[in-house]
Amino acid sequence: MKSFLDFGDTDIANLASLGPVFAEHGGKITDEFYEILDRYPETAKLLVGRIDALKTTHKRYLGELFAGDYGETYFQNRMRVGHTHVRVGLDPYFVEAVMSFLRTAGMLTIRGAFADPAQATALTASYMKVLDLDLLVINLAYSEERLSRLTKFTGMSRKLLETCIQRAT
Repeated sequence: MKSFLDFGDTDIANLASLGPVFAEHGGKITDEFYEILDRYPETAKLLVGRIDALKTTHKRYLGELFAGDYGETYFQNRMRVGHTHVRVGLDPYFVEAVMSFLRTAGMLTIRGAFADPAQATALTASYMKVLDLDLLVINLAYSEERLSRLTKFTGMSRKLLETCIQRAT
């Protein structure tokens, strides 16, 4: 998908240049993010007694977006994020909403930090690409976990389940 999204060296450089901006503004984004999550019973219950630890994890997540290494380890970490979301019972639609929040907050942060519209647009595009890649992997974790649970529940092999899914019309 990196190739499909044309995620390359320019994006990596753009994201690296955003690191200091998000280091400065990431705490505000994280605080706003958790304020929003706390408004909804479905997500508020996941925060009880864990808010400080979750904020620390979220700040680390944001920092990793700009660290410059987008290889296998990066995406394995994103897969772990997805598996954690599944384990704690976060519905997939909240993951989509979270990414929407991060897109908007990030775009506003970038536009506030860079006066040149062309530069802000290029930086925003790279930011959106990495978030899209993250979302793809996190969603894959949900899919993998559901197939794994179905395999355990039915006793059917993974290959048979995949075949059933492909042939269903």
